[in-house]
Amino acid sequence: MDTQRPDEDILIGPDPLDVVEHVLSAENLQFDRTEDGDLAFCLTGDWKDYELWFAWRPEADCLQLCLSVDLKADPARRAEYFELISIINQRLWMGHFEVWDDGEIVFRHAMTLMTGEQPSLAQAAGMIDVAVEAADRFYPAFDFMVRGARSPAEAMAACMFETMGEA
Repeated sequence: MDTQRPDEDILIGPDPLDVVEHVLSAENLQFDRTEDGDLAFCLTGDWKDYELWFAWRPEADCLQLCLSVDLKADPARRAEYFELISIINQRLWMGHFEVWDDGEIVFRHAMTLMTGEQPSLAQAAGMIDVAVEAADRFYPAFDFMVRGARSPAEAMAACMFETMGEA
């Protein structure tokens, strides 16, 4: 995501989610505040439209971003999903994938801030970029597990090839 002005030129309120709102507005993205105060929006990736949401947790001074892959892990194969996620998470520098209790596969990334500190516009945009890049890179592996009943190794092999040139 590109931000059009340097951070110093923009006055933003004390809530770190206000910074995220500014980034989303600059990109002309629709967003909503949930009943819990989270900031929810959708973003188009290479494979699908992803649902994302930011949450500010003042008790932990933590800005958290979640991205739903919008695939559910089969409860009967839960151990295989954990194996796949373990393999994938080893390849990530920032953030991680997890399976929630209801089977939803989610990417999660967080930034700690000192009390009263705000993320920069570039940091907020960077969190979004990291989440979408991870989801786009590993979506085929999750999709193969869910729809194709593949093993974790087969699912990873499907998304670890490198393309050469352009079609």
